[in-house]
Amino acid sequence: MELDLGNLEQAVRRTIVLGVDRREAWRKLADADGLSSWLAEEVDLEVRAGARGTIRLAGDDIRLVEVEEVESMRRLSLLWREPDGEPSLVEITLEDTEHGTQLTVIEMPTFALRVLAASIESQGHAGRGPRMLAALV
Repeated sequence: MELDLGNLEQAVRRTIVLGVDRREAWRKLADADGLSSWLAEEVDLEVRAGARGTIRLAGDDIRLVEVEEVESMRRLSLLWREPDGEPSLVEITLEDTEHGTQLTVIEMPTFALRVLAASIESQGHAGRGPRMLAALV
């Protein structure tokens, strides 16, 4: 059986290699000040599993945010949505490279994840959750 990955077209993936070690890169993920230095104009969020807050992107573009998972020095998983919108899963991961730290951001609407999960389950593929998404995208 072949897995239909058509729903992954909904995903946005950005990768950049930062010229810093993972410890320095993690500092830009581990708290609101660090996140606001590159992710958004303003961040009101404690970076710990279960925390809720807000992120203001450019202008008045607000996202309500919930921290799903934190894997120190490695990964941050968020659910965010516009105040009246559907949520998206946002995965931010760090990996060592010979030139520094690779930062990858993947955003996918949760409705697409549900469709993808149902497709995977019906076709007998193992694996679930954000790590599965990161491996597929």
